[in-house]
Amino acid sequence: MDSPGRRRRRRRVRPPAAAEAAAAVTAARGVVATGHRLLRVPLAAAYGMASRLEHLPRWSDLWMRADTLEKRAGRWVLRLRGFLAGLPVESVVRAQLEPGQAVRWRQAHGTLLHYAGQFEVEPVEDGVRVRYTVELDPGIAMLDEALVRRVAVQEVERTLDRMKWSAERELVAEEVRLMKVRPAAQEARGEAAEPRAEPVQETAPPASPPEPAGQPPRRRRRKRRRRGGPAPVQPATDGL
Repeated sequence: MDSPGRRRRRRRVRPPAAAEAAAAVTAARGVVATGHRLLRVPLAAAYGMASRLEHLPRWSDLWMRADTLEKRAGRWVLRLRGFLAGLPVESVVRAQLEPGQAVRWRQAHGTLLHYAGQFEVEPVEDGVRVRYTVELDPGIAMLDEALVRRVAVQEVERTLDRMKWSAERELVAEEVRLMKVRPAAQEARGEAAEPRAEPVQETAPPASPPEPAGQPPRRRRRKRRRRGGPAPVQPATDGL
């Protein structure tokens, strides 16, 4: 039993850590850019590319280097270094992985006021759809919103283009090889199907009958045309 002079303290109820993390992930700040690409690869291959954040500088225009600081089951901590509009920036992010579905990361501390991103993979009929979202707020007065939006959109589009090219590189090379082989095979089949035409022998004109030996060749007389009227007939004179 408490003494009358002592006041009873009320315990403050705190929300669970999972609820706080979910609220932090869903709350968007700054400029948001989203894009998606269709990758003609298996789901495991697409998720493997998206979930390896240490390889993010291979695709990204924003980040040049990624160092893994901590790696646990489903949670990573990485230090990203790069350039934003020509200015060097650094961000330490905490990433959360959802196997086969998504990978999300958010800045814990760094030179940016706010930075977050996520990759989501979804199987479709023709392959896998990869969606990339970036939230960016540099907190730099000299960078206006239009410039920051352009940087975010460029980061999304070029990253997805490089990922698609890298994922489908072998597939595209095989398609190009088949395109080169197909015309040659069609020509070979066409030559085999065409019947061979026999050469046509030209008939020589009939030879004229030979002339009998010992006789000179006949000469054709040309008829001469007389000019003027007929010649006058002279009367015959008897001899005296």
